[in-house]
Amino acid sequence: MTQQCPHCQVEIQAPKLSAYEDNFVCPQCAATLSHSQIDIFLYAFCFIALSALLLILVGHVNAFIALVIATVGYRLCRSRFFESYFRLTRCTH
Repeated sequence: MTQQCPHCQVEIQAPKLSAYEDNFVCPQCAATLSHSQIDIFLYAFCFIALSALLLILVGHVNAFIALVIATVGYRLCRSRFFESYFRLTRCTH
């Protein structure tokens, strides 16, 4: 999962979200980076909304159960399918 550092514009191997607490350091320029919170929320919202809607409309699943299944599904799929698309942002603190 290589991504581009927004500071030095070099391709780096970004760690998984579960591998760091608040931020991580670019190995090339030592800039403090993190995954974009906007991207994380946007991908989560879209996946959960579409999955729940499909479960409700196609599978005739209860709305509450569909939301739980979609949320757990996103959590299980996030590191494998979505994290490589999250942009990296430079932390200012």
